[in-house]
Amino acid sequence: MMFKQMFKRKPIGLLLTLSAFALHAPAGAASNPEESPLRFSGFGTLGAVHNQGDGAAFIRDITQPKGATNRGISFDLDSRVGVQANYPISDSVEAVAQIVSRYRQENDYRPELTWGFLKYTFNDMLEMRAGRIGFDAYIGADSRDVGYSYLWVRPPVEYYGTLLFPYEDGGDIVLRGPVLSGVGRAKFYTGITRQQAGSLLEQREWAGNMTVDPIGSTQDMNKSRVTGGFVEYQDNHWIGRLGVAELKLARGFPPGKINMMGVFQASADQAYAQNNLALGNALTSFIDEIQVLNRKTVFKSIELAYEDGPLKVQGAVARITSTSLLIPKSRSAFVSAGYRFGRLTPYATASFLRTRTYSRPEELASLGAPSYVVSMTQFLLSTPITNQDTYAFGLRYELANKAAVKFQADFVHNKNCSPVSLPVVGPGTPCAPPLLWPTVPPSWDGRANIYSAVLDFTF
Repeated sequence: MMFKQMFKRKPIGLLLTLSAFALHAPAGAASNPEESPLRFSGFGTLGAVHNQGDGAAFIRDITQPKGATNRGISFDLDSRVGVQANYPISDSVEAVAQIVSRYRQENDYRPELTWGFLKYTFNDMLEMRAGRIGFDAYIGADSRDVGYSYLWVRPPVEYYGTLLFPYEDGGDIVLRGPVLSGVGRAKFYTGITRQQAGSLLEQREWAGNMTVDPIGSTQDMNKSRVTGGFVEYQDNHWIGRLGVAELKLARGFPPGKINMMGVFQASADQAYAQNNLALGNALTSFIDEIQVLNRKTVFKSIELAYEDGPLKVQGAVARITSTSLLIPKSRSAFVSAGYRFGRLTPYATASFLRTRTYSRPEELASLGAPSYVVSMTQFLLSTPITNQDTYAFGLRYELANKAAVKFQADFVHNKNCSPVSLPVVGPGTPCAPPLLWPTVPPSWDGRANIYSAVLDFTF
């Protein structure tokens, strides 16, 4: 019980303790290096974030239930620590396990097994893994907890922040070999998700002190199937990658949405009884369009990176589509550049996220749908809409012993935070919470300045 409370109530103290240990631990330490092939390594981040954004809560990704506001400094968003163990069973078989403590959607720091697999290496060109593996949808996605591995304080939120889960239980196969003057690599992976991603939507602040969405918008993604792969080419200073992944949802609606489906169906039946065939057909079609069980969400990406001496440039474009209207369709992209002067690397990043809007409320209203049906439709389809740009500027300074300090300023502009009438959730006209903001006051103008400082290290 004491151990559980430590992770729940005092995460920063825990991270500081573990970090102090980590910074003094020798890299690749084993319990007895001369006798055992077991190797331990790890990584960590100590982070502080302040948000000058009129009460809107800034988060690193959509798995975090609460964010940094203008009420002080948050140590939760970026702070984390991980430990990894590698054990070679034979010349061709290796066991790998990784445990990470970070701020989770359950509002605690309880450690998770993020990697846990057996790797079989056939030869220099072919290898396979089976077990718990990282979700490798984008470059660096499966290692985005390792802050030291990338230039920024955090990966661009508009691009990486919408990834729904960090790992899956399954396996992958990797093929690599010489292609033209460079090296080609191809990966195929498949597995089952184990996280209830989406609980963020259940805790949105809609009006006044209301912090729980009464219709229950949580979507459980546990046991959903994910399948994907990519092809990658590296030549000299360049790396290019094309990737695609597909998520097939294994769960249906939460209870709140099931109740709403009953309202839509009753309205459709009434429209048919009144011989309003156009409205009845539109409502019937809408009910089918918003189903989630066995519906597919597809992630597609094109990514390119260039590194030559002190210069590092990276850019990416991604698109997320779905066969359900309730899963936001989106386009995201970023471009980043940094130049190293000795131990100091200044960098700049521009990123954006666009999610698709729908005309269903207007269509239903034009066909004579009751006002409450139109409001409910607007509520369902407006919740995740995001039209957001961020310009970030930062400095990275290399310390000894595989450690770096970083400072970053993010200037965020969310352009769709406009009042909407939602009588089903209470009085007033609150701002519809965008996808990456768990708490949004009605007065927010969509702008926020985020100031961050982190210490990243490996051991």
